[in-house]
Amino acid sequence: MEKNNGKIIAVVALVVAVVALSVGFAAFADQLTIDGNATLQATNDFDEKVKYVSGSPKCYVTGDTTKNVITTGYSTGTATDDAWSGISVPLSMTQKSVTCEAQVENKSSYVAYLKKISTESGLTCASKGTGDSAATNAAEVCGTNNANVKATVIIGDSTASTDKIEIQNAQVSTSSASGSIAKDGNTNVYVVIEYTGTTAPDGDILITLPTITHNYSTAQ
Repeated sequence: MEKNNGKIIAVVALVVAVVALSVGFAAFADQLTIDGNATLQATNDFDEKVKYVSGSPKCYVTGDTTKNVITTGYSTGTATDDAWSGISVPLSMTQKSVTCEAQVENKSSYVAYLKKISTESGLTCASKGTGDSAATNAAEVCGTNNANVKATVIIGDSTASTDKIEIQNAQVSTSSASGSIAKDGNTNVYVVIEYTGTTAPDGDILITLPTITHNYSTAQ
């Protein structure tokens, strides 16, 4: 009888051990993670909102503080979006320099920092006439390497601005700049075209400006 009791106790003890073992192996672990990123999409309205003010161009005799607009024989060109083109001004020995100006506005959400003024090439000066005297006339009037004609582009609220570039011969010109246009602000762009020589042309001379760019950035 005592032997049987001993066997029963031994069996019970074994069962308890197995149960305990199974509970131990049932304690699993799991780890949950979250991963990802968020991209803030930029809508570039800077290019579209820094532009010329349509209808703003005007021309006047350089030095005229009252800026009396001259129109006869003149074309102030067309200023719209990123381009101002079609400027045409007649010069004479009594009116050797003309200034044209247009306005640039900044309707973006950023300050527009002027980074550079540059040209693709220099200006050209040539006779509009024909015949044997045309080339001679142009050479005498325009000067060697067009030294007698030049254009100056000035960007700022005054013609005293240091942000400028002078265009004369066939060289590409680049000038660093430091001006800016405030948010919802504007600035003026001046193009001064002048004849500095002393020889009066006996036929029309055409001075052609290259494409002139002024680059703005949101980064100072």
